[in-house]
Amino acid sequence: MTVQTVHELRVEVRYVAAEDSFKSEAKSDETVGHLKNRVLVAFDLTEGQTPDGNTVTYTLFYDKKPLENPNQTLGDLAGHHHELRLKLVQQIIQG
Repeated sequence: MTVQTVHELRVEVRYVAAEDSFKSEAKSDETVGHLKNRVLVAFDLTEGQTPDGNTVTYTLFYDKKPLENPNQTLGDLAGHHHELRLKLVQQIIQG
């Protein structure tokens, strides 16, 4: 049986449209999906359909790769590092 140790990570998320980065402490067992929700709230962003019929989504990127599995843990991403630097990217799909 493997016991996984939960540790603290420093997380920074840059979003080009925001003046400041999102900076927070996170547990290594926090998921990408949970972090994304916290980041969207912090930047006051909402995913979904806009009044003009477009669909807006946001994706977190780590090392230029999209984080597509919302259940992946931050500890899995960080490995032995204690810091994660991510980027939030907006995608607009015209309706």
